Amino acid sequence: MRALVALALILALLVTIFAVQNNADTPVKFLVWSVRGSAALVLMITLSVGIVVGVLLMIPGSVRNRLKVGELNRQVRSLEHDLLAAKAGAVSPSTAVADTPGSRSG
Repeated sequence: MRALVALALILALLVTIFAVQNNADTPVKFLVWSVRGSAALVLMITLSVGIVVGVLLMIPGSVRNRLKVGELNRQVRSLEHDLLAAKAGAVSPSTAVADTPGSRSG
């Protein structure tokens, strides 16, 4: 925990030094908008927008993975229940493997 606080303080110090050294006005043009701001501010805003866009692009995959993990956990619980029932000798007919003409037994 202390290492994380120390790392955050070092990062804050580096960002402060960067902002102080890069305070020149920089014009930014996007489509019909035009803004002037310090170079450090422009870079930090650009970085922030990039992070937000990256997180937004990761959300669908993350949700899909969480849903799949939930489905697999339910399947594991069901299979564990079936295994315990089989060990107890109480296999229900719905989970028992029926002998069909194409299946091998033994």
